[in-house]
Amino acid sequence: MGDYLQNLQFTVPEILSLIGLVQCVYILVYIAFRAGGLLRVLLPFAYFLMLGAAFFTGFSERFVGELFTHYDLVSWALWFSGPPLSVLLMIQIARITEAPPLRSFWLLALVPLAFMAGILLARVFDDGMLYDWLILTGLLAGIISLMAMWWQRPLLQRLSLEPAGRARYWLILALVLLNLFFLGTMLLGLTNALSLEDARVIRTIWGLGFVYLAGTSLFRIYPQAVRLIERAAVRSEFSADDKKIAERIENLLNLEKVYQEPTYNRVNLAKELGVSETIISRIINQHFGKTLPQLFNELRVADAKRLLLETDGAIKTIAEEVGFNSIASFNRVFKELENVSPGQFRALHTKNKETL
Repeated sequence: MGDYLQNLQFTVPEILSLIGLVQCVYILVYIAFRAGGLLRVLLPFAYFLMLGAAFFTGFSERFVGELFTHYDLVSWALWFSGPPLSVLLMIQIARITEAPPLRSFWLLALVPLAFMAGILLARVFDDGMLYDWLILTGLLAGIISLMAMWWQRPLLQRLSLEPAGRARYWLILALVLLNLFFLGTMLLGLTNALSLEDARVIRTIWGLGFVYLAGTSLFRIYPQAVRLIERAAVRSEFSADDKKIAERIENLLNLEKVYQEPTYNRVNLAKELGVSETIISRIINQHFGKTLPQLFNELRVADAKRLLLETDGAIKTIAEEVGFNSIASFNRVFKELENVSPGQFRALHTKNKETL
């Protein structure tokens, strides 16, 4: 009995792995119930399923590792599948309502290729260092995966300019850094600077860092997708008349740009459509998920951003053109949505263009 209880005393690495496993299970349950349709849920679910399994191998190695001949290889495959899968996850986070394009899924072939390359190198050199060769080829696969994010620069740049996209932009950068830290740790594990056992412990800590980001940032992002789904469900319950009114509102906004008239408001919109203000408010809230002033201001700021970047017009002139009745209200609303003033926005992106 005493020996049995002694076996139940967990080491620090095992405790860290157990914490990661429990958190992954929680995230999987959350995503399954909150993230929406299959395409939206598939990649996050696959990633955290893989990460949870990786944590499990760290927790259970002392108990069942000796029962399986290739236990280390399974653990290697799970951990080094992280960078390719996380890059696909980053692309989906950037696109949020769409799955990554099919051409991006070539990344999933990197880990099997790295495994075959590691086996081949171990046989060629016949030095009994199979696991070291696998770590080296796994590192190369991880680096190639992260390099694939370079081709996503236009998408990331657009994301950084969108008020609703900034949280996702910074989350993606943080995930890139975590992957780099993971790869750097495993590289140090091949040198005298860090033992392989210590590298595995630090690797687990980086995995927990990813889980923490998911718990704080990803959960704030996926509800956006949930709201999109809920909004779509509400729209599907619209009557035929409601749908026609919503379409007419979209035409007034997108084609006639009625929001560029400073005095245009809900009363004018209701009169133009021949319905009550109450109906207008209800349809806008359900169809767009925001109030009419919020909708107008977002559209005005979007137009202002384009004019600030594409023209040399005075800021006051641009404010009037997009529908603000004063430069003060323009500056206030612009800063609320973009976190910078119109002048700072223009200067920042002009400088970026000159740098490129």
